[in-house]
Amino acid sequence: MTKIKAQQKSNIPLILMMFAIVMFGLVILYSVSGPAGYAKSSHDSAYYLKRQIIFTLIGIGAALGISFIPVNFFKHPAIFMTSYFVSLALAIAVKFIGREINGARRWIFIGSIEIQPSEICKVGLIVALAGYREYIVHMRAQGKLKSATGKAQAWNHAFFDFIIPVAACLLVDVFILFEPHFSCFLIIGIIVFVCTLNSGAGIRAWFLGGLSILLVGIIVGSAYVALNPNFRKNFAHVYQRLNIFAATSGDEEIEVTEDETRQVTNAHNALGSGGMWGRGIGSSRAKYNYVSEAQNDYIFSIYVEETGFVGGAVLIFMYLGMFAMFVQVILRANSVFSRMLATGCTTLIIVQVVLNIAVELQVIPSTGVTLPFISYGGSAQIILLAAYGLILCVSRSGTSIKIKEKREAVQ
Repeated sequence: MTKIKAQQKSNIPLILMMFAIVMFGLVILYSVSGPAGYAKSSHDSAYYLKRQIIFTLIGIGAALGISFIPVNFFKHPAIFMTSYFVSLALAIAVKFIGREINGARRWIFIGSIEIQPSEICKVGLIVALAGYREYIVHMRAQGKLKSATGKAQAWNHAFFDFIIPVAACLLVDVFILFEPHFSCFLIIGIIVFVCTLNSGAGIRAWFLGGLSILLVGIIVGSAYVALNPNFRKNFAHVYQRLNIFAATSGDEEIEVTEDETRQVTNAHNALGSGGMWGRGIGSSRAKYNYVSEAQNDYIFSIYVEETGFVGGAVLIFMYLGMFAMFVQVILRANSVFSRMLATGCTTLIIVQVVLNIAVELQVIPSTGVTLPFISYGGSAQIILLAAYGLILCVSRSGTSIKIKEKREAVQ
């Protein structure tokens, strides 16, 4: 006979992949960030590397620690509700106590420690969304949340399966949008969409719930635009990036200055100049202030300049291998919560990879999204590794394995 048993072993290949990609990222960061680090600090070319090592060690510690927590711990109502309200509180708080940098209020400083709450919100909403869905499924299994008629039951499903969770996440997402942080708004929107798609909600719930949220969104959005005639100023950076993308894609009618397009053009030129094998590790020219903040948004371009098409392909295949491992965890999940938790964290990591590389290939406008585990950043590195830890957690205690046993004859 075949029995289903809960997996209780650490996923060693997935752990090794985590170490491999973060070590690879540290090597890339050191090679790319040398000139910027030298200028930023007291002539220390390893400035960004040293700080990233600290962030990475904290993140790996968090990932391994989370992986040993039973997945059932996170589905407790007190945990997923706290996760949601902390995310909402952070999204609201940054608007009032956050520090404005380059026209955006996205950071909270606690002494010398810089925190980007929107990064925390990404993982917080994943836990909240998965926990809520597990709770609703459990309630329905007990025969609750029933309606008297078929039509009422359809709206019941739409309300509990779609409207409540999606609207709750959108509430947090809207506060993030007005920091303004459009790229994070987009990423959270994609995460919520994919998680809801994998939640088991019915087609009618999607249709009725989606239509309801769309109508409310149109009404609220129209009222906001009507009452705020200068709303474009809040999103001036978004319009500027769209104009730069159009101009660098060959639209001669768009009026932008050479200085505005310099970053995108130089990054794209750096990527193309790597050829098949690249200029060699540490031999980039663009990183000498031709591409500003090369250690962040445009690190992939500098990396490809140094390692060429082959180096870029190696990194992409590493991401693809990691994604394949994540999908295996999702497919073996033994509950709605485990499946949605792994789905959300996988989406978070992979969507950021796709957006960053797509920007540097000039497929889409600039988004400001960093490359996971490669780009410099404290909050992003720690939170992405924590998300990785949640996938390890699901792999260890939230998946099932099949065990074949011989049935013994009973005399």
